[in-house]
Amino acid sequence: MKKEINRRRFIQTSALFGSGVLFLSGNALSCKEDNHPIPAPTEEKKGHIISVVHSSIKVLPEEILTAGHTIQLAGAANEIESFQIVIRGEQSTDDVAIELGTLTSNAHHIDGLTWRQVGYVYVSTFDGHPAPQDVGTLLPGWYPDPLLQRDTPTVQRNISNVIWVDCPIPKGATAGIYTGEISVRIGKQIEKINVNLEVFGFELPDRSSLPSLFSLSLDYLDKVYPNFDETLRKRWFNFLAINRISPTDMYIDLSGREGQLKIQPQEYNTLIDRMNGFVIYPITSTWEDRDASADELIARFEANRPYIDAMINSGKAAQGNGVFYGFDENDDAHFETMKKVHQHIKAIYPQIPIATTSMHIHSAALLEELGIDILVLHITDDIYNNNFADQIRAAGKKVWGYISLQPYHPMPNWRIENPLLDTRVLLSAMAYHERFDGFLYWGVNQYNKIGWSYPKVIARNADLKLNLSITTPTDEYKWLHGDGILLYPGVDGPISSLRMENIRKGLEEYEYYVLLEKKYGKTQAQQWAAKIAPSMKRFSDDVQFYLTVKKQMADLIMNG
Repeated sequence: MKKEINRRRFIQTSALFGSGVLFLSGNALSCKEDNHPIPAPTEEKKGHIISVVHSSIKVLPEEILTAGHTIQLAGAANEIESFQIVIRGEQSTDDVAIELGTLTSNAHHIDGLTWRQVGYVYVSTFDGHPAPQDVGTLLPGWYPDPLLQRDTPTVQRNISNVIWVDCPIPKGATAGIYTGEISVRIGKQIEKINVNLEVFGFELPDRSSLPSLFSLSLDYLDKVYPNFDETLRKRWFNFLAINRISPTDMYIDLSGREGQLKIQPQEYNTLIDRMNGFVIYPITSTWEDRDASADELIARFEANRPYIDAMINSGKAAQGNGVFYGFDENDDAHFETMKKVHQHIKAIYPQIPIATTSMHIHSAALLEELGIDILVLHITDDIYNNNFADQIRAAGKKVWGYISLQPYHPMPNWRIENPLLDTRVLLSAMAYHERFDGFLYWGVNQYNKIGWSYPKVIARNADLKLNLSITTPTDEYKWLHGDGILLYPGVDGPISSLRMENIRKGLEEYEYYVLLEKKYGKTQAQQWAAKIAPSMKRFSDDVQFYLTVKKQMADLIMNG
């Protein structure tokens, strides 16, 4: 059950189990006592403490964690497992190196481990937050989020420096227990991290079974990068696809300057097998477009027919689940215009679904009248509810969920103050249990947060504390941190975040419920999802329990 929790206490509890505890990975299965206890601590002589924690724990700079050197990981083939190495030193130093070894199981091995260093963004206030339960006793300060690319790690004195390690499990990996070591050198001292990875006997698909639309603003990338060239475009698109999100700009103005940035059909050639949802054409590009006349919107649509035809005729729309999207968060004042525009589009492209977000469509009959195939409902305030959603589905329509700055406690979100587990639960157990037909998020790179201006590109080996705001720059929303920003602009391409990594984990773990459904039926899969998220207001914040249930599901998929 979702508990009333102090968010800072939630973050801290991961570090308070005591000596001899092995901290869990993002997919570790249980807390286990070390069968070979580490000798009495000598951190005072070493001048540093090494800890390991799983990927759904935020380690704040001031947190002091118990020493630990062993991590337990578990996942399926074609899944990425991650964990964090935490270094707390008495002195600052750049004389740090990390050596990632190979994980082996008899004659089998897993290579390709990588690392990044967790950076920080500054949060100036939580004053005015609509849900005090969400922020508890959180204070202004530096919060972990970006995963920075560095040539070597750096350690700053008297804070918890965090190294994020990815262990990609390749397709076709043989099931079994894989073990290996990671070496961390700090000055002349070397620490060994023991990695134990259980690979399950099944494989996840490349393409997410949960359709989604996460909007990537090409205009903002073009404004941030001095030269947003083909190489950078490919890196951004590839990054999203690898993380189970289709590259798409839901709000691009194809009739204006931005039209030069539009994604061409051939750019999807190498990505299409991973894609499940993208916007072929945005019927409205701005908030103000909702108030344009039907004739104006139809004229724009017709002017862009060559591009639309090229995308559809290439086969990408059918292969990648392409849609038309528009009239963002519309109300009844827009209905007549919507009806006329959608009728025009449907007469030409009856096979392409039309999607919209709305809080004011309350019947399947109205949805049919407006020519809408996919109704995207906000999950806040019971706007999305299964009784209504099932009525819509019974009429042959789809119902997706979405979030934005809302919802607040007791519902999940991925603002900077939310526990990372919220993110995983939302896109796995909750999405499955609540029967989302898809999921939408309005922006991964809304980069106008510094007085509505744009940030500078982040260099490799940048300072851990970024001069980049993720706060909405208005007095009304001064408490809103991270809304619309999940990726940071790096000189070599996108810089991921703790939140984005946990979004991918949620999408990966959604597949476990799909596999259970295929093997045992929807009812039993729903029952398993209900163990984690019986409703959108009641879900587990217990990482240990979440991972235990995941292990039980994996066993059932393999052996049931």
